[in-house]
Amino acid sequence: MIGGAWITEKKLMVLNEDAGSVELRQESLEVDTSSAINKYIIFEGHSVFSEIQLSSGNDIQSHSHAYRSLLRAAIQEFEDQDEDDKKIVALYELVWSFCEVLFVEHLPGGCVLPYLLELMRWHFPQPMDMLSEVLTAEEPSEHPDFWRCIVSLLLQGHIKESIAMLRVTPDGDELVGLLEQMPLLENFSGHSLSEFKISWSMWQDRCKQLYETANFVMDQSTEILEILCGQLDTFTKYKDLSQTWYHLMTSYLLYTNPTVSVMSLHHAATEMTSVFRDHLTPLDEVLLSAMEFDAHRVLTLCISLFQNSWWLAAHLADVLHHAKQLDGTELAAGCSIREYVLLNYASDLIFSEEFWSLGVDYFIECKQMGKGYLQLAIPRIPLESERKATRVYSACQKHGLMDLAGSVCKVMAAKARQAGSPGLSLIWSLQAKDLASVTAISEEILDSYIETGGFANLEFLDQLGSNKLLSNRLLFLGKYREFHNLVKAGELRGAADLLVSLVESKMGPPRFQITLLLDSLPLINGGPTGEIVMSSRQTYVLMKALEDMQIKKLLKEGDSQKVETIRLALVTNLASSLLEEPW
Repeated sequence: MIGGAWITEKKLMVLNEDAGSVELRQESLEVDTSSAINKYIIFEGHSVFSEIQLSSGNDIQSHSHAYRSLLRAAIQEFEDQDEDDKKIVALYELVWSFCEVLFVEHLPGGCVLPYLLELMRWHFPQPMDMLSEVLTAEEPSEHPDFWRCIVSLLLQGHIKESIAMLRVTPDGDELVGLLEQMPLLENFSGHSLSEFKISWSMWQDRCKQLYETANFVMDQSTEILEILCGQLDTFTKYKDLSQTWYHLMTSYLLYTNPTVSVMSLHHAATEMTSVFRDHLTPLDEVLLSAMEFDAHRVLTLCISLFQNSWWLAAHLADVLHHAKQLDGTELAAGCSIREYVLLNYASDLIFSEEFWSLGVDYFIECKQMGKGYLQLAIPRIPLESERKATRVYSACQKHGLMDLAGSVCKVMAAKARQAGSPGLSLIWSLQAKDLASVTAISEEILDSYIETGGFANLEFLDQLGSNKLLSNRLLFLGKYREFHNLVKAGELRGAADLLVSLVESKMGPPRFQITLLLDSLPLINGGPTGEIVMSSRQTYVLMKALEDMQIKKLLKEGDSQKVETIRLALVTNLASSLLEEPW
């Protein structure tokens, strides 16, 4: 069972009483979502998340690609945004891409290297930037970064660009010849992996043979050949161009084991992290855990790494869940890790003016505890406007939270009543099916009519239809407005019939009978046209009502003049109607 209480405006104390134990967990709900780039990924991420739930997790690979695409689009679209925000989104994309390759992607032949190369080129564009700078020089080969540029291009597998640069060097012919013959996986479509491995092995032998016999003019040419031969010391020498162990690992694998599988990555990663052992960060722990295929640890570390945002952990957990990479193990909190991070992310969103409706959707997808959280959260959502209240009400109805929907209506009805808008209050009370409030508000409107002699802004009554049946007072109010509309339209006989039925039914408040009788005055004695519109029987009904009011002492002290006026008019109308009616 889940229960809880709000201990401050935005902190929830959750009580979990499953398995006979009670756990108290305080959730901080404050998150900075003000930047444009964060708003973008929140809205777009919700769209992809919703599609996944609608498709029951089918084609999860395409949905994972959609998440990665929106992160890249955010980085490109919001170039002028705060650098810190962009860096965080870039880290999201890096973690996501690694996890996608390791947990979700269907790798042709199990080869992971092409995906890692694409990832490194996206996150480390410096080689191509350096190339542009070198080529703009008057003599590119004289540029101080000329050789470093060639090395950086080779480390990312930019073979064509490297060949173009090497052609102008003294030892270029032999190196260019090797690179032009270098087997690349993307050029081996239609061939088996075994064929590629044979071709690769033969090429490596040629590289090593040249290394043993070459007599290069320039030392840099020797270093280029050492890279092609896969000599680790040379890769380590240029680790500053790689910047990170995973970039260096990808570069090293390109020239030593281009068909490496995901299962072998962790061994390669361990070797490269030793080169950067003094520079490892919490992000590196996330990536290494992914290479160990420890999805739970990846998510746990993401929670720790991005303390102020649950976006990455929530959406990554959902994708890993649908990719069947998470087991159903429950945390101490009493739910799966997927549900745990979704609950926390939804809690971040639910009190935001912009994102609260998204928070509802995430809560609903938490099958164990989501509705329990919602029952605690929705009453705390500020209802600043009619529009927002209507959306909250609709969300509650959509997800079957009828009690909460009724609560929203009651809150808005009370607000409208306090603001002096009885009509609006009545509409909200009707939606809540709150009979007591509907009756009380209807009587307030009738009392206002007694005092002012008129209605204000009651056009909505014409649209209520069967809702009028909820309360006798509301039905009476609707019929009474209909009576006035008939009088205004000149349909006096219909108005007389309706007025007498209202008096006879006694649906209205007893104190209102005198008002109904006063309303009969324009209709009796022939009305404005001189035509008798009220029969003798109808006149008897009104006379009986007047007598009952006197007997029951429902009249006020100041009503004596009104009573005499009504009595005289009714007697006169009775005589006239009897003369008109056949015997």
